[in-house]
This record gives sequence, structure tokens and C-alpha cells, in this order.
Amino acid sequence: MAFVFEMEYAAPHGYIAEFVEALAKKERVTISLLHNGRTLTLMADEADPGLASYLEKLAATLPASVFMGTSAHKIVEGSLPALAQGSRRKLPHAVAPCTVCMKEMFDPSSRRYYYPFASCNCCGAQYPFFETYPFVRENTLMRFFQPCEACKEESRSDPFKEGYPLIGCHECGIAVRMREGETEKFANSAAAFKALFETAAAAIGEGKRVRIKTLFGERLFYDAKAVETGNRKRMMVLDASKIDTLCSLIEEEVHALLSIERPLVLAALAEETLFDLYGRFAELKYPDEGFSILLAKELLRLGYSHIAYEEKSAAEAELTIDFDLPLGYQRETRIFINKSVRFFVEGERALFPLCLERRSDRLAIGHGMAAVPQENDVCIDRIDRFESAEVSAVYILEDEVSPVDHTLQVRYSQQIGSFLSVLMEKGLEREKAVGVYFREEPLFIYHNGKRPIIAVPPVDFDPETLRDGVETLREGSRRLVENFTQRFPENSQSAFNGSQDIFEAAAHIMGLPNPGFESLGAESLKFGGKGGVKIDTSLQTNRFDPCAFIASLMSYTIAGAERPLLAYSIFESFGDYVTQTLLELKKRADAEHIVLCGEAFGNPSLFSRVRKNLGKERFLMNEVLPIDGQNALFGALGL
Repeated sequence: MAFVFEMEYAAPHGYIAEFVEALAKKERVTISLLHNGRTLTLMADEADPGLASYLEKLAATLPASVFMGTSAHKIVEGSLPALAQGSRRKLPHAVAPCTVCMKEMFDPSSRRYYYPFASCNCCGAQYPFFETYPFVRENTLMRFFQPCEACKEESRSDPFKEGYPLIGCHECGIAVRMREGETEKFANSAAAFKALFETAAAAIGEGKRVRIKTLFGERLFYDAKAVETGNRKRMMVLDASKIDTLCSLIEEEVHALLSIERPLVLAALAEETLFDLYGRFAELKYPDEGFSILLAKELLRLGYSHIAYEEKSAAEAELTIDFDLPLGYQRETRIFINKSVRFFVEGERALFPLCLERRSDRLAIGHGMAAVPQENDVCIDRIDRFESAEVSAVYILEDEVSPVDHTLQVRYSQQIGSFLSVLMEKGLEREKAVGVYFREEPLFIYHNGKRPIIAVPPVDFDPETLRDGVETLREGSRRLVENFTQRFPENSQSAFNGSQDIFEAAAHIMGLPNPGFESLGAESLKFGGKGGVKIDTSLQTNRFDPCAFIASLMSYTIAGAERPLLAYSIFESFGDYVTQTLLELKKRADAEHIVLCGEAFGNPSLFSRVRKNLGKERFLMNEVLPIDGQNALFGALGL
């Protein structure tokens, strides 16, 4: 009899499968494992005496992942069949430590007690140390450190550390330096590391700022109640049991926040005392690498349930922690969850490098990254991580300078690449579809199953003719502009003379600081009502009229409408425009699918409006790739 366990795991990343295999080897249980990018299937002999114990330990220690779904098991008759598992290319991960490595960090008897660099084959900040393929020690920054005898033995005998390129410990690993005023101390032992994090936590408790070179980038930590830098800060939740009292999150968002991927999660704060510190909405992070995890441990002892932090902050710090290795950092990943829909708005960490099943003979380049064909798949990573590739053509993102020489070079657009990547992720690139790419302005695309074309170009916006367009819009419009200019001279001057796009012009009309899409999005989150006002879009022949839009905003501003209401209403209006156009296109083209892509859909107000308007219409979005940016590289392979 064979035991079969199946778990939804909608991603090609290997760290969960590697954990399952390593634990089975450690428990001396023979398993057969298949991961097809959608489902992880484990099979074992039901009579294996160690199976029950292994499954109990797997249930207790398997890291949570944002890509996980439901699971089920069954017993089937017959002997254990062999599952065909293709060769898995070893990729460097960029995730949080697994439960095994976390236990090492907090076990006083461990050789890695309070060692922030603890990681294994299945987890941790591997990518920052990685330089070029293949992923072996000689191609990482750890080549400068010779493993001690204990680590060498571990590399031979421990399934979690077997052949691990970054293996190290207090004796043979990386020393860390702490500076406070004129004092400088080094940590290269368990006692010294523990004292370092105790000192850092105590400094924060005293109202000081602590700058740490973490494994995922330089961060400035401080108590938001005691320190104000004037910069954009995020909240690091230290106590998982206090999440519900700190903020309002649905179950899926809590799962994502605590997952091994540790993405940023945007959340409404629940405690009014936090509003003045972070605003009504804040980007949340759970400690995601060794330094922040160990700092969190000491801050918890001091009674902290959350802490403020900034990335790449120029603010002064009273205490600094760093080490002498030039790590390669990736962009932070931000996830968006709305009921059953989950997608990545932006970022690289935990998403790349990535291998997707796709046979190709072309190379795609963009955003400093490359989609490089292998034998049976395509690997997407930073271009400097690859040495060479034999390809028939090179596809380069338009407006970027080509970093390679090739006789056949083809330009592709971000919009078309992003759109196609969604269909290719689903294996639907040969079917008819319509979609919208929305970043700074919506662009509508039709795909006939062979090639995509632009069906409705972006919104026409000309800052030089905007004032004249509003003044001549209809009877009384000139008087509207005159009244607005008289009441809000600075807003008028900025909107009609310094706007680069419709969102910047709208933010200027409203008098928002740092005008643009991001500031409008932040302002819309402050709205606590149930519905916005109707902003005139004057849809004619499926085209959005920016002059009517700006005129409507001016009228509401003169009438004293509050900024959050107007910002929220802007995204509602664009949501109406997007869905109305998509549904009309789908009907005219007799298309089978609707595609949404582009960073703008990471705005909760816009996405909620579009989803509501689409009703029962099924729509497609990226699941594994981010919805903008690097997703275009994969799409370029289908052009």
C-alpha cells in the first residue's frame, strides 16, 4: 500500500520541496516527490515504520508559504510507484530562515546560537552572497571563509546542510562590528553576538536609532514613539500574537505576513495610538532574516510588540551594526490580497531567481534582468549572474540600452510583455483575450491568439494644452478655471505648468505633497466612507477625457470636498472606465479571457472597484511573477 500526500503549491520555487526531502532523509524515510509547479505530491510506503513520525514532524516544522493551498492524503493499493521528477537546478533562495535554522539560532547548545547568518539548503538569505552560476561556494562571497571541521562534517552528514555552499558558524563564519560613539566592538562568538543584540535593543529602548546592515539591506530601526525622522517608515511586527490588536488583516494576509517569503503587507491599523506614528495604513513586515529576528527577540524581552524601520535612510544613527561583505540586495516584495485574489505588486526578493517551464531559443532583457533559456526551462535573474547563452535573438525592453551584442535584436514594450506574461503563466497564449496594462495610465490590449495589439491607446495627456482644453470644454469652463486659479493659485500653477501625467495633475489640483500616483494612492487609503463622488470622465468612443476629469476635480475642490474623498473617487472613476472598456472590448472581439496587469492594480480602491464591476466575469493576473516590471521578460519570449 502507498501513502499519497498532495498539497497545492502554485510556484516553481524549490525550497519547500527541498525541506520535505531533507526531513525525510534525516528521518530515514524513503519518499518519492514530484513538484509540477501546481501541486507537490509525496508518496511513501504505508508500511514504512518511520512514516508516522516523519509526517508528524513535517506537519510541525514545514514552513508556511504564500504559494501553499489546500492539502489532502490517501492510501492507494499497490507498491510505491516512481514519480518522474525532472532535474532541479539549484537556485539561491532569498527567504526567511526555516524552522530548523530558527531552532539553531535560539538553542544555547547550538554552534549557531544567536548567529544571524544561519541558513541551510532549504532557506535563508542565500542570494545576497551569490555572484554567478552555478550556485557553488566558489561563486559566492563565502569563498573567502574556510569551513571548520564541524561544518565540513555537517556538510557531509546533515541532510539540511549537505553540500550547502554557504555553510558556516561562529568559529569559521562572519564577524560583525558594532559602533556606538567612539566605541567599537566585534562579535564572533555566541556570547558576543547575544550581547550585541541586547545592546542594540537597549539602545532602541532608550530612544536611539540603530542602523543595521541586515542580510536583506540596510535598515534603520527605532521606537516610533520616541523618534521621528520625517521619513517614510514601515512597521515591523515583533509579536505574532498581537497582530490582531495592532492591525486589521484577513486570514490570508496574516498567513502571507508570517510566511517564509515574508513580503510586505499593506494593512489598516487597528489601534488609534498608532495613527500618529504610522498613519491609518502601514506597510507591515515580520522579521525576515537573522539580524531582524534576533533584534526582535531582544525587543520582545523589553515589552515591544512592534518597531519602526526605514530602508536606506539617511538619518543619523547612534548605534551601527555592520560587517565587511559587499552583499547584493534585491528589491523588497509587496503582496496584495483581496479575498481569494493574491498577487505580487512589485519586487524581486523571494520571487527571483526563477525557473519557468518554457522552451525558448531567445534571450529577453529588461530592468537589469535576463530571461535565459536552459534545456527545458527559462531562468530569470539579474543579467550579471549569467556568463553566456547561445540564442537566436535578443529581445530588449524598449528605451533600454542593449548590454549585449547580437546580430538580431528586437525591441518589446513593457505593456505587451506584461500582458502576454499572464497568458503564458496560465498556458493560454493561443487563446483570444483582452486586457489592460495600468501603471501611470491605462492601455488596452487585444490578443487574437497569435499576437497582441493595442486596442485603445493610453489616455491623451498634453500638459501644454491642458489649461486650454479645460477652458474650452463646455460653457462656463473658462469661468471655472478663473475661479480655481483665484482660490488656489499655487495648485493651478503646478497643475497646468508642471504635470507630467494625469495623476500628477490631479494631485496638484488637490494640493497634495509629492504629487503623483503614489501620493494619490496614499491619500485614498485615508477615506473611511462607503462610496466616493462621481468624477466626470466624459467617456466618448471608449476614450477617457482628461480635461473633463480635471475640470470635475476643480469643481469639487472649490466646493470644499476633502482630499481623501477625492483621491478615493479618482480610483473609483478609473475603475469604472477600465471595466467599461474591457467589457465592451471583450464583447466586440468575442474574446475568452480578461487580463489585468500593471502596478496600478496594487491600489486597493482601484482593484476593488474593478473586481466589483466585473462581477462574475473571470479575470486573469500573474500568480508567480510580479504584475509589472520583470514579468515583461517572460512575456517577451512569447512575442
